[in-house]
Amino acid sequence: MKKSDQVIIAVGVVVIIIAAVGILLWKPAPSEKAKPEEAMKNFKVEWTEKTATISPDNTNFYARDRIIGADEPYKGNVSIPADNLKSVTFTLTWKDDHTFGLLRKKGEDTLTLEIIPPEGSMVSDQSIGNGTILRTFDNINLKPYVDSIKANDSDEAKQILEKEYYSSKWKDEPFQIHVNVSVGEKFFKPIRRMLDKGNNFTLEITYTYYEPTITEEKQPQEETSQTSYQETTYSAAAMITRTGCIRGI
Repeated sequence: MKKSDQVIIAVGVVVIIIAAVGILLWKPAPSEKAKPEEAMKNFKVEWTEKTATISPDNTNFYARDRIIGADEPYKGNVSIPADNLKSVTFTLTWKDDHTFGLLRKKGEDTLTLEIIPPEGSMVSDQSIGNGTILRTFDNINLKPYVDSIKANDSDEAKQILEKEYYSSKWKDEPFQIHVNVSVGEKFFKPIRRMLDKGNNFTLEITYTYYEPTITEEKQPQEETSQTSYQETTYSAAAMITRTGCIRGI
């Protein structure tokens, strides 16, 4: 092979190497439509149960049993301001403040708690003398099933979760609460009966809900371009060596 031919081949191989590297490293300018797609990231979603307390609109926790006229039961409402609501628990604690008797208490009042949920029928529980009434509405919403999501940033990921995976069942919908007391003092003991007008109590309302924690998943760096570049350079160099162009020059 003539020396001039070897020079031409060597120059051609170098041009091929430069062109290949340029093709591998060149990236087209992203269009407006493709830009968000390139920026998409993976976010890990973890759901945890949060607990909070809330008070009803009526905090005068007293129920009256009148001798004459209509009784005055406690009436209140409470609405839970939470998405993904899991459960709501009502805890009523009370003690009869007017009883008599040494060996055995007499004249004990009977207290009744009635709750009407946003959906469904009224539930009722009774307690005599003292005690705690506990009523829980559970599994209102199941935990959202999504554990990962694609988005451009954490704000967008949260917006997608709120739009597609949040449940607003029973959110801001009222629970109706009624508490009645029936005085245990007998009418034939008018003085004791007049002294016992009703009873007070305490009422605590707690609720649990699912709240997401969003964490960006770190992606491994892409090595495809670098690997392709190295392979192309190696192949071109091997080609030059096989043709003997460099030795000939």
